Amino acid sequence: MRYDASGIHEVYDTARRLSPEGRAFWAGLLADLFSGTPVPRALDVGCGTGRFLSLLRDVLGGAVVGVDPSADMLSVAVQKDVADRIHLIRAPAGPLPIRSASMDLVFVHLVYHHIAAKASALREWERALRPDAFLFICSPTVELLESYMWMRFFPTAVRIDSERMPRRANLIAEVVEAGFQLQRHETVTRPYTRTVSDYVDRIAQRALSTLRLIPDGEFETGLAALRRYCGVMDTDRPVSEDLDIFLFRRRIL
Repeated sequence: MRYDASGIHEVYDTARRLSPEGRAFWAGLLADLFSGTPVPRALDVGCGTGRFLSLLRDVLGGAVVGVDPSADMLSVAVQKDVADRIHLIRAPAGPLPIRSASMDLVFVHLVYHHIAAKASALREWERALRPDAFLFICSPTVELLESYMWMRFFPTAVRIDSERMPRRANLIAEVVEAGFQLQRHETVTRPYTRTVSDYVDRIAQRALSTLRLIPDGEFETGLAALRRYCGVMDTDRPVSEDLDIFLFRRRIL
């Protein structure tokens, strides 16, 4: 999907915002993963509107570089708290305008499926990382698609994401082939919205790239069906979603 000139940046932060519970979840996870491990320089690949930039800085305590190919998305990120130890660069996932062996962490959140030339990007991430540094990938996987409530109402979305989302074993194999060792893999349940009503409102804003790729008519029909389905639920209950996280370490040559 092309993010520039799509208008998605205008609704992205509202529809994909980190709730206080979500922010606390990610802060706790990062603190657990890197407890006692210095991370002076982190690279957020595909940082978009900068949702995780200040979180990475605050939790890990170092400088953060956010990289994204979309000028529109970065135009939102630059309006945030990016003055203190946060830098933004417009660039694709690879090649990167980053010095070799200059980073302690490459952070890839909900971006891996967007990268067409994965082997090339992985080589760039390996180059940018110092020996024994970390690569963190968080992604939906094919194995998780049936668990997403919204997806059952958009048949074309199921087909699109079944083709472009990675399978767990394939992702691990690709990254290991590029010079990394798997340190940890697990499926985590993240708080997504505080209420079912909020969940429907977020889906209605069409800020998920998959929903931008389906026909307009199917989106409207599916959204109406989702509203009816959620209308008979307890609309005040929270909604969570599962994601796969993978932590790799760059091999020392």
